[in-house]
Parts: sequence; C-alpha cells; structure tokens
Amino acid sequence: MTEDVGRAGRARIRRARIRPARPDRAARPARTRMIAGASVVGLVLVGALGVHVATLSAARGDYNAAAAAFRTQQSAAVQTVTAGESALDAAVATLADSAGKVLSEQPRTDLADAISSATARLSAAAQELTAAESTADSTADTGTLLQLGTGVRENALALSTVSFDVSAGVDGVAAELAEPVAAVTRAMAEWQAQQDRILAERYTNNVHAIGWNPELDQCIGSVDVTAHYDEVPTIAEHWSCGGKDFPDEAGTLITLTGVHAGTYRVDGIVAMLSASRHSTADVPRGHDLLYQTCQNGQSATMSFTALTRVA
Repeated sequence: MTEDVGRAGRARIRRARIRPARPDRAARPARTRMIAGASVVGLVLVGALGVHVATLSAARGDYNAAAAAFRTQQSAAVQTVTAGESALDAAVATLADSAGKVLSEQPRTDLADAISSATARLSAAAQELTAAESTADSTADTGTLLQLGTGVRENALALSTVSFDVSAGVDGVAAELAEPVAAVTRAMAEWQAQQDRILAERYTNNVHAIGWNPELDQCIGSVDVTAHYDEVPTIAEHWSCGGKDFPDEAGTLITLTGVHAGTYRVDGIVAMLSASRHSTADVPRGHDLLYQTCQNGQSATMSFTALTRVA
C-alpha cells in the first residue's frame, strides 16, 4: 500500500511538472491598463498631427493667395514703369538730337526739365520694385510642419502689405513727356526749314573739272588749277563766266559741288596779283582753298579769295 501511495504521488508529481503554468490573474489588469494608455497617447498624437497639417495647409492657402495677388500687382507695376522708361529714353534721344538744331533753346530747356522730373520719379519707382522683389525672395519659404503655419502666415502678411503706389504714380510719365518732346520736334522742323531756305538761296559754284585754260574756256563753272599753282589748292574761273558773281565778303557761306564739294566760309580776298609781275611763288599759302579770277577780265588784277571748309 505504501508502494501504491508512492506510485500515485509520483504520478501527481509528474503531472504537476508537465502542467503549463497559469498566468497570474492579479497581473492582467495592470498590463491591460498600460496598453490602453499607450493607445490613448497614440490617438492624441495622431490628432495633434492632424491639427498641425490642417493649420499649415490653411496657412499655405493664405500665402498662395497673397503671392498670387502680389505677382499680379507687381506685373502691372513693372509694365507701368517700363512704359515710362521707354518714353524717357525717347525724350532723352530727342533732346540730344536737337542740339544746335533749333532756332530757340526754350523748347529744349522745357524738355530737359521734364526729363529731370521723370527721371527722379522713375528712379523712385525702380527702387520700389527692387524692394518688392526682395520681399518676395525673403518670403519664398512656405514653412515646415513644426511651425504650425506661423511663419507662413507672417510671409503672407508681408506680401500683402507690399505697396506699389510709387510705381502706379508714374503712369502719366509718357503723357507728360509727349508735349515737350513734340515742341522740340516742331522746333527742329522749323530750324531745318530755315536751313533748307538758306541752302536754296546760298551761292553755289560747280567745280566741273581739273585742268587749265581749255576747261576754263568752257565757261560752265570753276576749274581745279592746283597743278598750275605749285600744288596750292586753287579753283579758278573767268570773270565773265561767273567770277564777277563769286562772293568775297568775309563770313559768307557758299556751297561747292563737283570737285571739292562741300560748304565753305569765305574769308575775303587775301591777295591781288599781276600776271606780269608775280609768279606762283606769290600765291598765298595756308588756306583750305583759294578761288582765283581776273577782276574785270584783267590779268593785272588777279584776285585770290580764301575759303575755309566748314562741312
């Protein structure tokens, strides 16, 4: 019997050894509470992240709207300033082209004043555009998730407060320059008309050939006789063929065509020589050109009129 008890005891011991251990019932509630707590924290974090994203998205929407409005205003301002600068460039060119080509300087003075005013205004507008572009560059960062949209809103506000008032103020520059430019243009036309009249009325002599007596005897204009006067630049004409009409008053402007074509100023008669008493060595030197004719057709009174080329 003792043996039977021993067997039964050993059997219980063996069964006890192979029976799986049961979890501690008292520990289960604490572990469950930890898992539940972690889930709550996770939900809170997810919720906070969602708020973050929504806030940043709204801020970026505001920024994009401000940026679009900024670019629209900037584009209009640039067009206005560019148009003003083009008008200014044209006005400056007109002022430069009109130098010495007006009968009165008053129109040019008025245009110069208008140019000065326009230059100052356009310069201020250009500075405004530069500052605006600098603001746009500095606000280009659209923010990060951790900023909660604060930086993005600040950038949007900075863009929305940019002013283009100075640029808008130069809208009338082209119109303001138009009248003084037109006045100078009219003044130039008047001057040119006068020059055309003067040119039409100016004495003109055609130097038709290079030669000597045969060419002079053709009586169709002056002849370049330089080769016969020791290479002193000289044109000549018979008195009866036009010599009597050649101007000799100092300061008179004349036009030569043909050989030696150009505009010349008459410096007066600089020598009166006689063919029987003088030689080519007596022909005056140092002048751009000489005009020689025999006064009253007499070789004893050969006049030499000095000419200075002016154009």
